[in-house]
Amino acid sequence: MGIEYHNQPDELTQAVEVSNIIFTAIFACEMLLKLSAEGCYVYISDGFNVFDGIVVVVSVMELMEESGSGLSVLRTFRLLRILKLVRFMPALKRQLVIMLRTLDNVAVFFALLYSWYESFWLQIL
Repeated sequence: MGIEYHNQPDELTQAVEVSNIIFTAIFACEMLLKLSAEGCYVYISDGFNVFDGIVVVVSVMELMEESGSGLSVLRTFRLLRILKLVRFMPALKRQLVIMLRTLDNVAVFFALLYSWYESFWLQIL
């Protein structure tokens, strides 16, 4: 998904599609193994397992579809799997907490920037 671009070589497109199939199969096997080992109740009691399960089901549905639909947009949720590392990496957790604390200030900054540009362009037009 991150290396796709317009007019890319067919070999690269095929390599991306094959790797997508392989990784989806690996994650599906992981999900099935976890379900069989932990049981359904324990599996769904962990939020990360539920998130992984949803991503895997959407990925499998995307692979089964013939034409590209809106499901390929949901591939971006795969990036959120990195949040699973927060449990094992305290430095990443600290960085994430700091980023979340500053998010409101960033939102206010962008709102002010947007309103400034909007008033600027209204004066020009």
